[in-house]
Amino acid sequence: MDLQSILQTWINVLTKPGEEVFAAEREKTSATLSTALVWMILAAVVTALLGLLQAQILGSAMGGMGQIVDLLPSELQGEFGTIAESSATEWTGFSLLSIIFLPLFFLIGVGVYHLIATVLGGRGQYGRYAYLTATYSAPLMIVGSVLGFVPVLGGCLNLILGIYQFVLTYFAVKVEYGLSQGRAIVVVVIPLLAGLVLAVCLATLVVGTLVAVFGGSQ
Repeated sequence: MDLQSILQTWINVLTKPGEEVFAAEREKTSATLSTALVWMILAAVVTALLGLLQAQILGSAMGGMGQIVDLLPSELQGEFGTIAESSATEWTGFSLLSIIFLPLFFLIGVGVYHLIATVLGGRGQYGRYAYLTATYSAPLMIVGSVLGFVPVLGGCLNLILGIYQFVLTYFAVKVEYGLSQGRAIVVVVIPLLAGLVLAVCLATLVVGTLVAVFGGSQ
């Protein structure tokens, strides 16, 4: 695995967005599903390691508050210690599980876009589209994890990167499936709208459940 070549590909795609860069990547012999999986697993491992580092920093920060905790009542001291320990443990577990789930979610997401593009008349290969998607998803995943170390500002920058990722997805879909501008936009927008609808439904369900529980207890 040539890390220099991989980094050059990632940088090229991220800094020169457009149909030309994806058309060039599409013609490479390495534009396969296996390459995409290797890149996403690599990104997931790096993300997990950064997550473990964040957990250690969190644990150290909690430990550094020892003098303040000592001023609390004994009952609250035990409660604070339990919360700090469980938070660090959960963060560590989540980081390790991400090595499995991030590539899995990537494959599912690629499958969703592939299905929608095919239904709209596109003609492309799942594996090659997975590769095109990995050229920007893998580096953006790593960058997003690094930004997680920056309070507040990191969240704002990650939001911008999320929007930028949709732009790159549009170009990748358009090039791989040979779709018109309008249909490529539809392919990108449909999963986004479906996610928003699902989020609204879940929020409505949660609010309705809380209202029923607290309303019934009065």
